[in-house]
Amino acid sequence: MKKAMSNVDVAAMVAELRERLVGGHVGKAYQLNAETISLSIQSPREARLDLLMEAGRRIHLTKKERKASKTPPQFPTMLRNRLSGGRIADIQQFDLDRVMEITVDRGGVSNYLIVELFPKGSMILLDESKRILTMLKKMVFRGRKMAKGEEYLYHTIQLDPRTISRSELSGLLATSEQDLVRTIVRCMNMGGTYGEEVCLQADVDKNKSAAELETEEIDRVHKALVDVFMPDTIEPHIVLKDGLPLDALPKPLKLYEGLERRGYDTFSDALDAFFVDRVAEPKQNPIDRRIEIQRKAIDEFASKEKELVAIGELIYQKYTDIEQLLKVISDAKVKGFSFAQIWEKIRTSELPQARMIRSMDHTGKMGIVLDGTEIDLNAGLNVPQNAQRYYDLAKEMAKKAQGAREALEITEALKVSKAEPKKTRTAVRRRKPKWYERFRWFTSSDGFLVIGGRDADTNEEIYAKYLEKRDLVFHTDAPGAPLTIIKTEGEEVQETTLLEAAQFAVSYSSIWKAGLAAGDCYMVKAEQVTKTPEHGEFLKKGAFVIRGERRYFRDTPVGTAIGIEDGMLIGGPTSAVKPKVDPGVEIDPGEYNPDDLAKRIYRFFSEKIDDRAYLKSIASVDRIVQFLPPGGSRIKEGSLKE
Repeated sequence: MKKAMSNVDVAAMVAELRERLVGGHVGKAYQLNAETISLSIQSPREARLDLLMEAGRRIHLTKKERKASKTPPQFPTMLRNRLSGGRIADIQQFDLDRVMEITVDRGGVSNYLIVELFPKGSMILLDESKRILTMLKKMVFRGRKMAKGEEYLYHTIQLDPRTISRSELSGLLATSEQDLVRTIVRCMNMGGTYGEEVCLQADVDKNKSAAELETEEIDRVHKALVDVFMPDTIEPHIVLKDGLPLDALPKPLKLYEGLERRGYDTFSDALDAFFVDRVAEPKQNPIDRRIEIQRKAIDEFASKEKELVAIGELIYQKYTDIEQLLKVISDAKVKGFSFAQIWEKIRTSELPQARMIRSMDHTGKMGIVLDGTEIDLNAGLNVPQNAQRYYDLAKEMAKKAQGAREALEITEALKVSKAEPKKTRTAVRRRKPKWYERFRWFTSSDGFLVIGGRDADTNEEIYAKYLEKRDLVFHTDAPGAPLTIIKTEGEEVQETTLLEAAQFAVSYSSIWKAGLAAGDCYMVKAEQVTKTPEHGEFLKKGAFVIRGERRYFRDTPVGTAIGIEDGMLIGGPTSAVKPKVDPGVEIDPGEYNPDDLAKRIYRFFSEKIDDRAYLKSIASVDRIVQFLPPGGSRIKEGSLKE
């Protein structure tokens, strides 16, 4: 389906607008959306007309009512200041490019409105010196500076199909290394549709090598260029396929013969109906679109695999013919001929095997036809080796198909998870933080509060303010560990809590930062911890002296969990946290720094909790970072709690 006007459409529209608008006076300009401007014009023949201009897509007169903002943005405001009340002196197309230039005279001064209809085009208002006054949208082009005060530079165009001479066309085709349609599309200023139309009207195979065209074929191509790009008559219409608009044209194309046509009085009417009257298609869900693409890829890979296997089998079926052909080439190589020389002799040879060959390059790669199927062979390989090449390619297609199937399974699972309703939370009143939330902390499985320092300062604060004689203290021999204490409240502490406190101390030490899976930790009573060093020794900030016996917890595994429990973010040893939270994640040493991992965890939480304001109030990225161990971490595989 047509997306934008072609250069031929622009040429036809310029002819129509010159007849209907030149001599008319410009009224107000309105901006309808980011790409579209409507300009009212008092025509000298038809009273008021509305010119609709959409950058990068279309320009035509319209009869449709459109709403515009009451306060015009900057671009239409500048158009009003410079153009309103002015007379349209000229409308022209720059060569055969998709650029229209409208000249407006006012008070003896000319201003120019440029409407670019090529992809990513804009609209530009120029002063009398053709310097930029303002643009609808700022664009960046290589080699073109688009800014206020700069001279507007037209695009450098290719050969003009309307004016190219017979000798220029012949020279162009003779030096081309591509087929006819690609040559005229890429070397002249035309799209693929009109390239095919020229070939059809010339009655020349579009896939024929451009350099191989006969003299009379070149004559027909030259005439077709004139017929297509310089039409004598205008017959505006829309082409329909299966009842749906396919294209809007100023003149019928042979390419669309047999399809339904709907005629219009003017080309503007046809474009207005084509671009405006269509009902917008509903936007497809991105996941559904991905599934559609993946299923299509699977079918294409499977089809290609069958095709390649069939070619391999065909090579074996024609074993004798191919072997004779390869022997002819091999014998010539032994005599010292190059592949290029061999190809020159084969082209004029009457050998039966030579009729199979369609092409051959300097490396020995050749195209041959077997039972109507064109395939590639390598003259340097034997028959089984050539067949094996296709079997190997078929295996690659099979692997790609399997990879696409696995990707499809993942996408379909994602679609199911997205369809599940998110958990919502009612707004809660912001609570007052507890005293221990300034430190690292968790509540053990047995209900004991465990706290630890975040740095040297908080280690000192815990020792000075919160360590009681009845508490138990955990630490590691590794540096950088938190001073960890269990607030016993005078009660006996179970082994579960001791193991959790040990894991807590190990996980927030340099053992985690080093990426180790386990480490040693020891426990002492509070009375064994002192800040008094031995005579002649010095204790740095955050350090302590431990005297007496220690109980060691050897090879304590690292590991933490983070999650939300009753409107509160908590973290700590997996066994103490995971059963309480929903949603929650387990954390292992890994490759992500705390900030990056916190963002990933937040995104996971946001998929489970609909109320984003609620989530930010209790589990913002900054809050999550506070529960993460030092160094690199990752979410433990398979740990995401639904």
